[in-house]
Amino acid sequence: MIAKSLSLLCLAPFVGFELMADDAISFLEASNEIIPLEDRSRRKWDTPILADLDQDGLMDIILTDHSYRVNLHWNLGGRFSEAVVVEAGDIHGATAGDYDRDGKLDLVIYPGGGNGSNPRQPKVFHFDGRQIEEGKTFDTMVPTRGRVVKLVDFNQDGQLELLANGFGQAKTDQIQKGANFVYALNEVGEFQLAARLTHSDRLTYRMLVTDTNNDREFDVVIYGGRGPVALAHGGVGLAFSAASDETLGDLKALSDASAIVEIDFDNDGDLDLFVTRSEHPFHNHSYLDEECGCFAFFSRFNPLEIEELKIEGDMVFENLQMAFPHFDVLVGEEKRLLEFEVDRHGHKDFRLTPEEAAGWPEERDRKALYIGYLGEQNWRILSDTNSPTSGVIRNVISMPDTLPPEPMPAALLENRDGTFVDVSEAMGISIAEQTTGCAVGDFDNDGWSDLFIVRYGNSASTNEQLLYRNNGGKGFERVESHGIVSQELGATGMAAEAFDYDMDGDLDIMYSNERGRWHLFTNELEPSGNRFLKVSVGDSPSGAATALGAELEVRVGDKIYKRRVGQTSSSYGQPLNTVLHVGLGAVESVDAATVRWTNGETQTLKVESLDVVVNAGE
Repeated sequence: MIAKSLSLLCLAPFVGFELMADDAISFLEASNEIIPLEDRSRRKWDTPILADLDQDGLMDIILTDHSYRVNLHWNLGGRFSEAVVVEAGDIHGATAGDYDRDGKLDLVIYPGGGNGSNPRQPKVFHFDGRQIEEGKTFDTMVPTRGRVVKLVDFNQDGQLELLANGFGQAKTDQIQKGANFVYALNEVGEFQLAARLTHSDRLTYRMLVTDTNNDREFDVVIYGGRGPVALAHGGVGLAFSAASDETLGDLKALSDASAIVEIDFDNDGDLDLFVTRSEHPFHNHSYLDEECGCFAFFSRFNPLEIEELKIEGDMVFENLQMAFPHFDVLVGEEKRLLEFEVDRHGHKDFRLTPEEAAGWPEERDRKALYIGYLGEQNWRILSDTNSPTSGVIRNVISMPDTLPPEPMPAALLENRDGTFVDVSEAMGISIAEQTTGCAVGDFDNDGWSDLFIVRYGNSASTNEQLLYRNNGGKGFERVESHGIVSQELGATGMAAEAFDYDMDGDLDIMYSNERGRWHLFTNELEPSGNRFLKVSVGDSPSGAATALGAELEVRVGDKIYKRRVGQTSSSYGQPLNTVLHVGLGAVESVDAATVRWTNGETQTLKVESLDVVVNAGE
């Protein structure tokens, strides 16, 4: 049973204010006093995973730095603790929920598979208050290289199943058949393979759990590669059927989806989808920012040679990122090994004088990053590694040619009776670049869901992210000067999540940059006539079903607001945000509010006032 001790913090009714014609949406980055995030750029994996692990009513934050560690920040009431290390190493997806029904929340973490050479199985951690108990490895599961792991009640009986996948390289049958698995607990509490889902190609290893046809059975959208999007409709029990053609039609060919998220943008009660798109980081790229004199590059698998880079003075190198197994930087004609005092798994900054880097080696037969000074302000760089290698060089005075990524427009797909139609242009969504993630939320509490979109971005520059405000379900307009800007160079976008961390009644945003940092931005929404409702969902009234997957439905006039515990923009994991937020606009009451748990139990909520938290369930 999950405790119901929700703290209201600074939550207070917003009453007595006139509705402003154009309420501004603006954010301010949270200080280190609010959340002590590491001041170090690193590789990332997915969104923040939100869960009330200590069951005090506040959402804690789990952050995964790829190939380094999983950090946990306890929510102390509008501010967060120092990072607690849960697990270290090559870590991928994570999911939270009470799968064994012992009253303690569990965090399942999927380790990576050594680029396919060391396929592994997920591992579980149990939380007794703030005591972390390391659990077992799920050794009955098929070993993979570990991508998605999500707890879901697929068969609607209150017991959670485990959705997991990887993509095969070490195992030929995984390449041919895919590795999209559903596991169910057997009589001795072990996860056993119960279903195998439809498959596209080996790079479609991202997943969204949703309900495309409003039949209250969970469907799975499998996406991410150059191959078509695959959709598995949930059926009775753990039966699944391929439904890409009938549901997506030609849209199944929408390649390189980086995130697919649910959004009911028109408040009609069915779930539309928003798709961000970016290519897999396999290709060489380079970027410029002439104003700051910055040149940035990314390379992987294929050598990238920058033959003559003209620099004024010393070479100032910022945010060098290299990944296993190639960490060597070789300088000058003698190929001197550059040594660093910091760990290998984060960014490194350094400066080289022309004298320190003089010359260019004749033989370059070792996988490494080569740097040499050729004279007359000319430098040469060769990135010849199989692992991701990137960095930024300052003081560039002669701009070389660049290799920017190709545009991949995002798409808004409207759900029309269980089939999807691309309405991006009609709804004012026009994004002629690559994007990597999206968080959905009503950021101004006007009763309509907005879109926060993470740009792939120009890694030689600071990047202002994208925010689209929903104009009453009739279209979206881009918000300018919203304040969400990532300052670190050498990074590209990753993923985002929206939640009200300080419980002040508006949704805040946390997002990550690949080869960059975690950012928490506080919503600075000014008081207005817009109202909201929060519902804190616990286990079902009988205790037979957990909160995960429970659906809230709020009706106000002809509008239907649906929120679900576990709704997420995570491509790989499953959070457990049990505090559901509904912006309502300028209303004084709701007509009805109901929570339905996955096992069919329902509860009608008594909502006597707005701008409050209402508890639901046990």
